[in-house]
Amino acid sequence: MTDNKNPDRTDSAQLVERLQPKLAELEKERQETRQSLLKLFFFIGAVTLVAVIAAAIALASVAGANAASIGVFPLMIGVVVVLRFAHSRQERWRTRVAEVLVPEICEQFDGEMEYRADASRDFVKPYTTLGLVGRWSRGEVQHMLRGEYRGRRFEMVHANLRAGGGNNSDSKVFKGFMLRIQTQANFEPGLYIRPNFGLFAKAFGKRAVPTGNKAFDERFLVSTDDGQALDSEQLDVLFPEDWRQAVLAIDEAMGPMPFTNHSRLSAGMKYDAFYMTLDLSEAGRLRSLRERSFPDVGHVLVSESKLEDNLRKMVDDVLVCSRVIDQLSEFGAAG
Repeated sequence: MTDNKNPDRTDSAQLVERLQPKLAELEKERQETRQSLLKLFFFIGAVTLVAVIAAAIALASVAGANAASIGVFPLMIGVVVVLRFAHSRQERWRTRVAEVLVPEICEQFDGEMEYRADASRDFVKPYTTLGLVGRWSRGEVQHMLRGEYRGRRFEMVHANLRAGGGNNSDSKVFKGFMLRIQTQANFEPGLYIRPNFGLFAKAFGKRAVPTGNKAFDERFLVSTDDGQALDSEQLDVLFPEDWRQAVLAIDEAMGPMPFTNHSRLSAGMKYDAFYMTLDLSEAGRLRSLRERSFPDVGHVLVSESKLEDNLRKMVDDVLVCSRVIDQLSEFGAAG
């Protein structure tokens, strides 16, 4: 691929126009799924209602009127069944949209890019080693995008990592994109770059090494992966000023986290690779934080899915790696 090709020239409007037949086909599939789900939920609701009434009458005749309230248990079971069906069909819908539309975006990209729906959980190991994500016990690693841009190989996955034992007791560890980009340097020791949350992060995280760049140090903290102490001169060799500016430029391009205004990215450098995590959270209703998935599609049960708008957002997501490489055009050249 030649260096003069720019992925940001991918024309979303032309792509939407070209994919109109596939968008129409997907919307038809969604409407059919929606109708079948609504019929299924109506049936489950009717069966549940009959079960609730029957249980209430039976219990009331045996144990008195106060025991009739136990009949709500069939109702609770019915609600759980409906929610599980809705979640399962939504995930199938998201997978279906991805397998149809993401390869089309990759084909539009002026370069080498391929898509795979599945990815190995081993992909996460270096991110855990560097401290970019915490320890996790369950979750999904999906939607592998890999290719080459400006002479640099890259890989990206969407990960939803959690810790804990079950759906009701686990907690979020990380949800968003994980990027791995080839550099032309050799980082040893490895570096861990995390958002600067203030005194708490400095006190309880790995020992931070000041870079001397005020804007960077206000935004990020830099540590070695093995806890090795570095002075400013050693850090300048390993992580020079133009690289700090590149990370700041990426941070600005990706935008801050809603409400807190902290960076949504963490980064690491180890051996010949640049690692980055990107939190996709966005502002939801009533000042809540919405954990955005990939691909970000409307719910299968809504009356109108707005697939065209979703496709434009999908283009931006697929091109994250190439947008980062644009900022890192000289990254690693000094190594």
